[in-house]
Amino acid sequence: MIRDYRVIDFHIHAATVNQVTMEVVDFFGNASKFYQDRFTEKIDSDGVIEYLSLEGVEKAACLAEYNQVSTGVVTNEFVNAFCRGHEELIPIASINFRASESLLNQAITAIDELGMKGFKLQPSYAHYYPHDPKLYQVYALAQERGLPVMFHTGTSIFTGTRVKYADPLFLDDVACDFPELTILLEHGGRPFWYDRVAWMMLRHKNVHVGVAGIPAKHLYDNFKHIEKYSDRFVFGSDWPGIPDIHIMAEKLMDLPISREVKEKMFYHNAARILRLQ
Repeated sequence: MIRDYRVIDFHIHAATVNQVTMEVVDFFGNASKFYQDRFTEKIDSDGVIEYLSLEGVEKAACLAEYNQVSTGVVTNEFVNAFCRGHEELIPIASINFRASESLLNQAITAIDELGMKGFKLQPSYAHYYPHDPKLYQVYALAQERGLPVMFHTGTSIFTGTRVKYADPLFLDDVACDFPELTILLEHGGRPFWYDRVAWMMLRHKNVHVGVAGIPAKHLYDNFKHIEKYSDRFVFGSDWPGIPDIHIMAEKLMDLPISREVKEKMFYHNAARILRLQ
Protein backbone atom coordinates (compact mmCIF):
# COMPACT_ATOMS: atom_id res chain seq x y z
CA MET A 1 0.00 0.00 0.00
CA ILE A 2 1.14 3.54 -0.73
CA ARG A 3 0.87 4.49 2.95
CA ASP A 4 3.71 2.05 3.65
CA TYR A 5 6.13 4.25 1.68
CA ARG A 6 7.27 7.86 1.59
CA VAL A 7 6.47 9.27 -1.85
CA ILE A 8 7.74 12.19 -3.89
CA ASP A 9 5.94 12.66 -7.20
CA PHE A 10 8.51 14.10 -9.61
CA HIS A 11 6.00 14.85 -12.38
CA ILE A 12 2.72 16.76 -12.00
CA HIS A 13 1.08 19.52 -14.02
CA ALA A 14 -0.90 22.52 -12.78
CA ALA A 15 -2.79 24.05 -15.68
CA THR A 16 -6.26 25.25 -16.62
CA VAL A 17 -8.20 26.02 -19.78
CA ASN A 18 -6.57 29.47 -19.75
CA GLN A 19 -3.08 28.02 -20.11
CA VAL A 20 -3.32 24.89 -22.22
CA THR A 21 -5.43 23.78 -25.15
CA MET A 22 -8.94 22.39 -24.78
CA GLU A 23 -7.58 19.08 -26.06
CA VAL A 24 -5.28 18.89 -23.03
CA VAL A 25 -7.97 20.09 -20.62
CA ASP A 26 -10.38 17.44 -21.94
CA PHE A 27 -7.69 14.77 -21.64
CA PHE A 28 -6.95 15.77 -18.05
CA GLY A 29 -10.65 15.96 -17.23
CA ASN A 30 -11.39 12.54 -18.69
CA ALA A 31 -8.44 11.04 -16.83
CA SER A 32 -8.99 12.65 -13.43
CA LYS A 33 -12.42 13.37 -11.97
CA PHE A 34 -10.82 15.34 -9.13
CA TYR A 35 -9.15 17.62 -11.67
CA GLN A 36 -12.35 17.93 -13.69
CA ASP A 37 -14.42 18.83 -10.64
CA ARG A 38 -11.94 21.24 -9.05
CA PHE A 39 -9.39 22.66 -11.43
CA THR A 40 -10.55 22.97 -15.04
CA GLU A 41 -11.27 26.69 -14.75
CA LYS A 42 -8.99 27.67 -11.88
CA ILE A 43 -6.31 25.71 -10.05
CA ASP A 44 -5.15 26.45 -6.52
CA SER A 45 -2.17 25.22 -4.54
CA ASP A 46 -4.11 24.25 -1.41
CA GLY A 47 -6.51 22.10 -3.41
CA VAL A 48 -3.68 20.27 -5.17
CA ILE A 49 -1.85 19.74 -1.87
CA GLU A 50 -5.07 18.36 -0.37
CA TYR A 51 -5.34 15.91 -3.26
CA LEU A 52 -1.68 14.88 -2.99
CA SER A 53 -2.07 14.23 0.73
CA LEU A 54 -5.11 12.06 0.13
CA GLU A 55 -3.08 10.11 -2.44
CA GLY A 56 -0.19 9.56 -0.01
CA VAL A 57 2.25 11.96 -1.69
CA GLU A 58 4.51 14.10 0.53
CA LYS A 59 5.93 16.39 -2.14
CA ALA A 60 5.49 16.91 -5.86
CA ALA A 61 7.49 18.62 -8.61
CA CYS A 62 5.27 20.99 -10.58
CA LEU A 63 6.32 21.53 -14.19
CA ALA A 64 6.38 24.62 -16.38
CA GLU A 65 6.08 24.34 -20.17
CA TYR A 66 6.42 26.55 -23.24
CA ASN A 67 4.71 24.63 -26.03
CA GLN A 68 3.12 27.32 -28.15
CA VAL A 69 2.80 25.06 -31.20
CA SER A 70 1.11 22.18 -29.40
CA THR A 71 -0.25 21.97 -25.86
CA GLY A 72 0.07 25.47 -24.43
CA VAL A 73 2.10 27.60 -22.04
CA VAL A 74 2.48 27.35 -18.27
CA THR A 75 5.12 29.93 -17.43
CA ASN A 76 7.98 29.72 -14.99
CA GLU A 77 6.48 32.69 -13.18
CA PHE A 78 3.15 30.92 -12.75
CA VAL A 79 4.75 27.73 -11.43
CA ASN A 80 6.95 29.75 -9.07
CA ALA A 81 3.90 31.57 -7.67
CA PHE A 82 1.90 28.35 -7.49
CA CYS A 83 4.58 26.63 -5.40
CA ARG A 84 5.72 29.62 -3.32
CA GLY A 85 5.17 29.18 0.38
CA HIS A 86 4.25 25.50 0.04
CA GLU A 87 7.03 23.09 0.97
CA GLU A 88 4.96 20.27 -0.56
CA LEU A 89 5.38 21.76 -4.05
CA ILE A 90 8.69 21.98 -5.92
CA PRO A 91 8.89 24.37 -8.90
CA ILE A 92 10.53 23.04 -12.07
CA ALA A 93 11.26 25.52 -14.87
CA SER A 94 11.21 25.20 -18.62
CA ILE A 95 12.85 27.10 -21.49
CA ASN A 96 10.97 29.15 -24.09
CA PHE A 97 12.72 28.31 -27.36
CA ARG A 98 10.65 30.93 -29.22
CA ALA A 99 11.36 33.89 -26.94
CA SER A 100 13.62 36.78 -27.91
CA GLU A 101 15.48 36.48 -24.59
CA SER A 102 18.47 34.16 -24.73
CA LEU A 103 18.03 30.66 -23.40
CA LEU A 104 20.85 31.20 -20.92
CA ASN A 105 19.30 34.37 -19.52
CA GLN A 106 15.99 32.54 -19.14
CA ALA A 107 17.74 29.82 -17.18
CA ILE A 108 19.57 32.30 -14.96
CA THR A 109 16.32 34.12 -14.20
CA ALA A 110 14.56 30.83 -13.43
CA ILE A 111 17.24 29.79 -10.95
CA ASP A 112 18.41 33.04 -9.38
CA GLU A 113 15.22 35.13 -9.37
CA LEU A 114 12.46 32.51 -9.24
CA GLY A 115 14.24 29.82 -7.25
CA MET A 116 13.31 26.99 -9.60
CA LYS A 117 14.81 23.61 -8.69
CA GLY A 118 15.49 22.16 -12.14
CA PHE A 119 14.27 22.13 -15.73
CA LYS A 120 11.80 20.11 -17.79
CA LEU A 121 12.16 20.23 -21.57
CA GLN A 122 9.63 18.88 -24.05
CA PRO A 123 11.38 19.02 -27.43
CA SER A 124 8.65 17.14 -29.32
CA TYR A 125 6.03 19.61 -28.07
CA ALA A 126 8.04 22.72 -28.99
CA HIS A 127 9.92 21.41 -32.06
CA TYR A 128 13.63 21.45 -31.31
CA TYR A 129 16.32 18.86 -30.83
CA PRO A 130 17.52 18.41 -27.24
CA HIS A 131 21.16 18.35 -28.36
CA ASP A 132 20.82 21.72 -30.11
CA PRO A 133 24.00 23.73 -29.31
CA LYS A 134 21.79 26.66 -28.28
CA LEU A 135 20.88 24.68 -25.17
CA TYR A 136 24.43 23.87 -24.13
CA GLN A 137 24.85 26.97 -21.98
CA VAL A 138 21.66 25.99 -20.13
CA TYR A 139 23.02 22.49 -19.53
CA ALA A 140 26.36 23.90 -18.39
CA LEU A 141 24.59 26.16 -15.89
CA ALA A 142 22.40 23.33 -14.59
CA GLN A 143 25.45 21.10 -14.23
CA GLU A 144 27.34 23.84 -12.37
CA ARG A 145 24.41 24.47 -10.00
CA GLY A 146 23.68 20.79 -9.45
CA LEU A 147 20.15 20.99 -10.85
CA PRO A 148 18.42 18.20 -12.80
CA VAL A 149 17.14 18.47 -16.36
CA MET A 150 14.14 16.34 -17.33
CA PHE A 151 13.33 15.47 -20.94
CA HIS A 152 10.14 14.15 -22.46
CA THR A 153 11.08 11.05 -24.46
CA GLY A 154 8.84 8.84 -26.56
CA THR A 155 5.41 9.37 -28.02
CA SER A 156 2.63 11.85 -27.40
CA ILE A 157 -1.00 11.93 -28.50
CA PHE A 158 -1.48 15.69 -28.61
CA THR A 159 -2.01 17.69 -31.78
CA GLY A 160 1.06 19.62 -32.89
CA THR A 161 3.70 17.34 -31.39
CA ARG A 162 6.53 15.95 -33.52
CA VAL A 163 7.75 12.65 -32.12
CA LYS A 164 11.09 12.68 -33.94
CA TYR A 165 12.42 15.25 -31.46
CA ALA A 166 11.76 12.87 -28.54
CA ASP A 167 14.21 10.12 -29.56
CA PRO A 168 16.32 9.37 -26.45
CA LEU A 169 19.47 8.89 -28.53
CA PHE A 170 19.70 12.64 -29.02
CA LEU A 171 20.49 12.80 -25.30
CA ASP A 172 23.59 10.65 -25.81
CA ASP A 173 25.41 13.80 -26.94
CA VAL A 174 24.20 15.72 -23.90
CA ALA A 175 25.15 12.97 -21.46
CA CYS A 176 28.61 12.72 -23.03
CA ASP A 177 29.25 16.45 -23.06
CA PHE A 178 27.86 17.07 -19.55
CA PRO A 179 28.85 13.98 -17.53
CA GLU A 180 27.94 15.57 -14.19
CA LEU A 181 24.52 16.80 -15.31
CA THR A 182 21.62 14.88 -13.77
CA ILE A 183 19.48 13.82 -16.73
CA LEU A 184 16.03 12.26 -16.40
CA LEU A 185 14.54 10.57 -19.43
CA GLU A 186 10.86 10.89 -18.67
CA HIS A 187 8.44 8.17 -19.81
CA GLY A 188 11.42 5.93 -20.57
CA GLY A 189 11.07 6.45 -24.33
CA ARG A 190 7.61 4.91 -24.36
CA PRO A 191 6.67 2.67 -26.06
CA PHE A 192 9.09 1.83 -28.87
CA TRP A 193 12.28 3.38 -27.45
CA TYR A 194 12.41 1.60 -24.08
CA ASP A 195 15.48 -0.28 -25.28
CA ARG A 196 17.29 2.95 -26.13
CA VAL A 197 16.61 4.43 -22.71
CA ALA A 198 17.76 1.21 -21.02
CA TRP A 199 20.97 1.36 -23.07
CA MET A 200 21.45 5.05 -22.23
CA MET A 201 21.17 4.28 -18.54
CA LEU A 202 23.81 1.55 -18.80
CA ARG A 203 26.16 3.78 -20.82
CA HIS A 204 25.88 6.97 -18.76
CA LYS A 205 26.03 7.13 -14.98
CA ASN A 206 24.21 10.48 -15.02
CA VAL A 207 21.13 9.21 -16.90
CA HIS A 208 18.02 8.43 -14.86
CA VAL A 209 14.62 7.07 -15.85
CA GLY A 210 11.46 8.95 -14.93
CA VAL A 211 8.78 6.29 -14.69
CA ALA A 212 5.78 8.56 -15.33
CA GLY A 213 3.65 7.08 -18.09
CA ILE A 214 5.33 3.65 -18.05
CA PRO A 215 2.92 0.84 -17.16
CA ALA A 216 4.32 -1.22 -14.28
CA LYS A 217 4.58 -4.39 -16.37
CA HIS A 218 6.49 -2.55 -19.10
CA LEU A 219 8.88 -1.04 -16.57
CA TYR A 220 9.73 -4.47 -15.20
CA ASP A 221 9.92 -6.14 -18.62
CA ASN A 222 12.04 -3.47 -20.31
CA PHE A 223 14.38 -2.36 -17.55
CA LYS A 224 15.88 -5.63 -16.40
CA HIS A 225 18.64 -3.93 -14.44
CA ILE A 226 16.34 -2.03 -12.10
CA GLU A 227 17.81 -3.74 -9.02
CA LYS A 228 21.42 -3.13 -10.08
CA TYR A 229 20.75 0.48 -11.07
CA SER A 230 18.31 1.25 -8.28
CA ASP A 231 19.67 4.79 -7.85
CA ARG A 232 18.47 5.75 -11.33
CA PHE A 233 14.69 5.32 -11.23
CA VAL A 234 12.41 8.17 -10.13
CA PHE A 235 8.68 7.98 -9.53
CA GLY A 236 6.35 10.44 -11.22
CA SER A 237 2.66 10.22 -12.03
CA ASP A 238 2.04 12.80 -14.81
CA TRP A 239 -1.10 13.80 -12.89
CA PRO A 240 -3.72 14.87 -13.91
CA GLY A 241 -3.07 12.69 -16.93
CA ILE A 242 -3.92 9.63 -14.83
CA PRO A 243 -7.03 8.89 -12.73
CA ASP A 244 -5.36 8.48 -9.32
CA ILE A 245 -1.73 8.63 -8.24
CA HIS A 246 -2.08 5.93 -5.60
CA ILE A 247 -3.38 3.37 -8.11
CA MET A 248 -0.37 3.86 -10.39
CA ALA A 249 1.99 3.80 -7.40
CA GLU A 250 0.51 0.62 -5.96
CA LYS A 251 0.92 -1.19 -9.28
CA LEU A 252 4.61 -0.33 -9.13
CA MET A 253 4.76 -1.38 -5.49
CA ASP A 254 3.44 -4.80 -6.49
CA LEU A 255 6.42 -5.47 -8.77
CA PRO A 256 8.70 -8.35 -7.69
CA ILE A 257 11.60 -6.09 -6.75
CA SER A 258 13.06 -5.42 -3.32
CA ARG A 259 11.57 -2.94 -0.89
CA GLU A 260 14.89 -1.09 -0.84
CA VAL A 261 14.66 -0.46 -4.59
CA LYS A 262 11.05 0.70 -4.28
CA GLU A 263 11.94 3.09 -1.45
CA LYS A 264 14.65 4.62 -3.61
CA MET A 265 12.33 4.94 -6.61
CA PHE A 266 9.47 6.47 -4.64
CA TYR A 267 11.42 8.81 -2.39
CA HIS A 268 15.16 8.68 -1.85
CA ASN A 269 16.34 9.17 -5.45
CA ALA A 270 14.16 12.23 -5.92
CA ALA A 271 15.15 13.61 -2.51
CA ARG A 272 18.83 13.25 -3.46
CA ILE A 273 18.39 14.80 -6.91
CA LEU A 274 16.42 17.71 -5.50
CA ARG A 275 18.79 18.02 -2.52
CA LEU A 276 16.01 17.60 0.00
CA GLN A 277 18.15 15.44 2.26
